[in-house]
Amino acid sequence: MVDSGNQYSSGPVNFYAIYKEMVDNSLLRSPQAAIEAYAWRDDDHVGFYVLVKNFSGVTLSADNTATVHGIVYEDSDAGVTSRYVRAAASAGITDLAPLETGTFAIETGDLEGVNWEKLHFVVLVDYVPPWSAGAFDMLQAGQAVLISSPFDVQPDPVGFLIDPDNPTHLTRLLDIQGAAFLSWTASESIPWLSVSPESGSFFTQPAVTIDVAALTPGMQQGVITFTTQDGYFSEDVNVNVYYGPLEQRYLPLVHR
Repeated sequence: MVDSGNQYSSGPVNFYAIYKEMVDNSLLRSPQAAIEAYAWRDDDHVGFYVLVKNFSGVTLSADNTATVHGIVYEDSDAGVTSRYVRAAASAGITDLAPLETGTFAIETGDLEGVNWEKLHFVVLVDYVPPWSAGAFDMLQAGQAVLISSPFDVQPDPVGFLIDPDNPTHLTRLLDIQGAAFLSWTASESIPWLSVSPESGSFFTQPAVTIDVAALTPGMQQGVITFTTQDGYFSEDVNVNVYYGPLEQRYLPLVHR
């Protein structure tokens, strides 16, 4: 029940005293990993995006069954508790050396009959250390921050109206949204379109710039593809450009 089974108890016992002792013992231990986690609703299932830094002193891998877990529970009376686990999902850790950082994407199955306003999202990392005789040991756990999307780039689409005689407003800034630890790279689909910088973090605002010399008259379209550097998520931003004479008309301003 605590530390993924590294501490356990069975039989008719004083549950309060036993579990309190196990929790107290667990809290005395130093965390063996750092976690930054985010969760979001996608239709009827939940996604988790997790950053893990390994402080355990051993390489976390399939050899020691190292795993990142995402758990969804609901505030709901169920038996003797007021919490009801609705879903659990996991991702194996293949090779995370001491002091290295890795990211993981996890997705639950569909959740049915839940009150989405009462759900909570928990992430934990565990493994089987050699001294535990096969029992799992939890390295760290924490709550995931609820966000609307793991990775999003706005606005989409981006529009430009460019007059050949007065080519102005050739650059637009984009906003990166999602998990705060993410980093990304960008690629363009067409020569007259560029983005700067071509890689960055959550806090970077990339600029879309149009090369007027490479435009042809009329309407043209391009795409910038943004991809998280771990490869889990990708977003396309459509860029629409009209290049040609523009008529400017000024309407009277009427006050009533």
